[in-house]
Amino acid sequence: MVKKNLLLIQEDGKRQYLRMFLLGFFTLLVVLLPIVIFNKGYFIYYGDFNSQQIPFYHLAHDAVRSGQLGWNWQTDLGANFIGSYSFYLLGSPFFWLTIPFPSGAVPYLIPWLLCLKHGMATMTGYAYIRRFVRSPRAAAIGAMLYAFSGFQAYNIFFNHFQDVTAFFPLLLIALEERVNNNRRGVFALAVALMAMLNYFFFAGQVVFVLVYFLFRCTCKDFHITRRKFFSIALESIIGVLLSAVLLLPSCLTILENNRVTERLYGMNMVAYSDRTRIIRIIQSFFMIPDVPARPNLFSTDSAKWASIGGYLPLFGMTGVIGFLGTRKKHWATRITLFCTFCAFIPIFNSAFYAFNGSYYARWFYMPILIMAMMTAIALDDVQISLKQGIWISGGVLLFCLAACFIPIKDGEDIKWFDFANYPIYFVLILALCVLNLCGVVWLAVCRRRGEPVLRRAMALTIGACVLCTASVVYFGVSLGPIPRTYARIGIEGGEKISLPDPREQFYRIDISEDYDNYPMFWGCSNMRAFQSVVPVSIMEFYDQVGVTRDVASRASIEHYTLRGLFSVRYYFDKVNNSKKDEYSFDCGLPGFEYVGIQNEFYVYENQYHIPMGFTYDSYVSQEDVEGRSGMSCEKVLINSIVLNQEQIQKYGSLMKPVLQNNAYGLTEERYLEACRERAEHACDSFRYDSSGFTGTITMEQPNLVFFSVPYEAGWSATVNGQPVDVERVSYGFMAVEAQAGDNVIVFTYETPGLRIGAWLTGAGALLLVLYLLLTRKCRKQEAKQECFHTCWYGYDLQQDVPAAMQYAAYLSRYAGRWNEEGEKSEDASERRDNQK
Repeated sequence: MVKKNLLLIQEDGKRQYLRMFLLGFFTLLVVLLPIVIFNKGYFIYYGDFNSQQIPFYHLAHDAVRSGQLGWNWQTDLGANFIGSYSFYLLGSPFFWLTIPFPSGAVPYLIPWLLCLKHGMATMTGYAYIRRFVRSPRAAAIGAMLYAFSGFQAYNIFFNHFQDVTAFFPLLLIALEERVNNNRRGVFALAVALMAMLNYFFFAGQVVFVLVYFLFRCTCKDFHITRRKFFSIALESIIGVLLSAVLLLPSCLTILENNRVTERLYGMNMVAYSDRTRIIRIIQSFFMIPDVPARPNLFSTDSAKWASIGGYLPLFGMTGVIGFLGTRKKHWATRITLFCTFCAFIPIFNSAFYAFNGSYYARWFYMPILIMAMMTAIALDDVQISLKQGIWISGGVLLFCLAACFIPIKDGEDIKWFDFANYPIYFVLILALCVLNLCGVVWLAVCRRRGEPVLRRAMALTIGACVLCTASVVYFGVSLGPIPRTYARIGIEGGEKISLPDPREQFYRIDISEDYDNYPMFWGCSNMRAFQSVVPVSIMEFYDQVGVTRDVASRASIEHYTLRGLFSVRYYFDKVNNSKKDEYSFDCGLPGFEYVGIQNEFYVYENQYHIPMGFTYDSYVSQEDVEGRSGMSCEKVLINSIVLNQEQIQKYGSLMKPVLQNNAYGLTEERYLEACRERAEHACDSFRYDSSGFTGTITMEQPNLVFFSVPYEAGWSATVNGQPVDVERVSYGFMAVEAQAGDNVIVFTYETPGLRIGAWLTGAGALLLVLYLLLTRKCRKQEAKQECFHTCWYGYDLQQDVPAAMQYAAYLSRYAGRWNEEGEKSEDASERRDNQK
């Protein structure tokens, strides 16, 4: 009977995976569905989710369906589409599920994709945890803890992070399969998948898998050999090669980014400058996390978007602490302690991001998977006590409660009960955490009495996952815009805007603060953009003119000369209804005149609009500009082109130099006059698409033609069919030399690294096939020599064992019957003997 039950478990495996997927899917759906119904199909959150995730999906979906995969004109001043969006969505299988749908359906699909991601995370998490946990129900609990951890709840804000957590367990499964089940090729495919999903997270996964591998090598259930070690190394290389078609263009895009080259030095390597960081990390594993950009109990101005979150619904750290206390030499204990050490020391934390100087906790999902497994084992193994974890968790919650009573000083006033920035939210999550802890206490008491608890724990876990995720999501929704307004003027706003077709005469628009990426919905090229990954030339340009450019391009209206330089024709100004009566109909930009209201925005048209592609009659040397203030540098650019010494020697005869003292004075009147001059010497026509652009211009004498398109290595150009050098001028833009008379200027764009990456991917696929064919004989030989296994539990199943309990009852029952039948037969034989 025992053997039959074990066989049923194995046969039920596929259905169990489907159940886990559906469990994760519908658990999140319960949280999101009320919001989706209220918003008539949309899930509208706050912050980056609204500003980036939804418009990026819309823009990328349309670009892919139209085959515009080269240069994207709707991202900032223009950007490498693959390089800019591979971080967000291009490698995600979930994004590609939207491609068959029409453009208008994409925003409606976002909440359903989130549910799919949580379903996948639950299923893959179960597949990994089940390898080390005897009870399927305990493994299911662990999977839910991973898929609905505080990290996951926090990062709904960053929709694309959920792609990584959905598939990460497959990487560890593939490693275990290669070592313990001798399955070749699977690890290479897992590496390729994770590298294509997100290169930023892949860097951290490389480090974590190395750590995981080293700690697992000390275990008797990890059957590593020298041959397997080298085959894993080879499969890692093959996996990277397979991903090269997307990974290489992405890496080439970001390697020049200044944010990548930041490093830690001195005391910053060993101690955080933020006094609250370590205590926030600890709090996030014992309590439901704060939402992004809104630190609550321990306020700080740094790392507000660092993804600090790790709370496991219902259990928190109770199971983990119990496991640590009982299994002190277990590999999971060692990995968890090592990761804790890394989280507390800046230089080790940065190792998961190629030693970048910026602080992030976006690698926490990897040890969280191990912690979820530890909690599942703690539930399944009655030898592990939850008592110590309950006491420590209760103490941390008590400390957080006491922190609310810390007085703060505001000027001369001392305020009490004001330590938390959002007291109501703090009280809510503290109450939920206390309630969860009470649930764990009840489970511990039941288990101590010898009662089976896994079924009860499963029900409580599902309820806790719903409540914990909902508390984060609904608080975030309360911080966001009015959902219907966002949908009306953002997602659906393109239908209410009537502007000239930019394909007939190119222009850009500008928009007021807090509406950065709305034009992505409208199909407009916008100089204001909230996008972290753009050509490095854009960042260098803004730095030169004194405009901060970290994650967004947001030049204020004081930098009005940039509107002329960038060929901005329309400005959209959004005014709150409460201020409409005070509105002056003056946007503050010289040359812009009010033309009407469209899509609830006040629209202004630039009467001095400069078409794309124009010439200068003077130049300024780059050396003369350096050292000047940002505003001074900016004012130069509308009058003169900025050239380096090599370019001056090459093209200096085409224009007159401007004396240093005369280069920087620019009044509004002179600015408008300069705009008029540039427009008189601009291209007659300008046509563009993803592969480049074509401009026509008639000139009286040879000159450089300037285009406010960011310079990148993928650009090449011809003038009247003859190849010409593409010059990087004015701190990041492009110019080419044209001759007197009519000129047809053709710029062609090819994504840097894409062709080489495609060849490398093809080589990786060929190498994988050869590897599998050449090792085919080895597999047969190893199959005879080794005993493979998929699961290794390391403990005895001591509770909730239906098969064993039934078998014991069976033996007891039939033993009793045998005794009764034996006594009856003896009595009958005695009666027969007496009768004889």
